[in-house]
Amino acid sequence: MTSPARQLIGAKIRTHRKAKGVTQAVLAEALDCEVSTIGRYERGDHSPDGEQLVKLADFFQVSPLTFLPTEVEVNWQTVSALRSTLIDLVYRINSAADLQRLIDAAETSARKATLR
Repeated sequence: MTSPARQLIGAKIRTHRKAKGVTQAVLAEALDCEVSTIGRYERGDHSPDGEQLVKLADFFQVSPLTFLPTEVEVNWQTVSALRSTLIDLVYRINSAADLQRLIDAAETSARKATLR
């Protein structure tokens, strides 16, 4: 499973690349890496190391920190991924009793979260 931080870094790289109107091939040439490496970065399969972050920042004329996700972004991405997983699992449950137990547990959890 791809980590939320890597997904966010990849999304930021893709956003900057598209905003500048360059292809993955052009960016790969500028970073002296393979086009497939840029694809892996953008999909969140891998993250650029410090040297590559500096090259990315130079290419896009931004701070290397631009590509690093904040804690809020990572938390949001994690919650979003967990919700998606839960939704997928719910569609596989065919028992009304099991679904009711899940609803009860979710309602209890939501009440506890409201009290915090």
